[in-house]
Amino acid sequence: MKPINNEDKQKWCEYGEETEKDFIDSFSNDQVSVSLNPDKVTDKFTHDFIITLPADLKTVRTRFRTSGRYGVPSTSAITLNKKDVDRYGELYPNIIIIFDIDYGDYKKTCYVTLSSIKNIIAEGKAKLHYYNSRVNDSNNAQCSYVLDAEWFEDVL
Repeated sequence: MKPINNEDKQKWCEYGEETEKDFIDSFSNDQVSVSLNPDKVTDKFTHDFIITLPADLKTVRTRFRTSGRYGVPSTSAITLNKKDVDRYGELYPNIIIIFDIDYGDYKKTCYVTLSSIKNIIAEGKAKLHYYNSRVNDSNNAQCSYVLDAEWFEDVL
């Protein structure tokens, strides 16, 4: 039951524990799972939940040397196939994309949500690069968005 007295911290903490359990019991989603943080047993003030989301890894080892044409420095440029963005949007709207980048002199492992990628595209920051050698190629992506790894959060 929700406490009446705003100054009764103990009651509010107990209420918080109840609402956490209620949230988990009521949460239903095919793509996202939520569970109570097991550390709450010994530290009731730690973060509440562990959330599992779909994720896809993009291993990037080749620098995109002409990315400057798209307004992105080649030192941190990465690409993401347009067909992947479209497919993820249909099948996994809550997906996290992890980029593991290693150019020798530049290394970064970062992540971004699909919705953030879509916002970057809508804002016009991510330009499409069309592959000349893939015009009639039905196996490979014919174009990719040019992104800057520095736009995304590091995986800790």
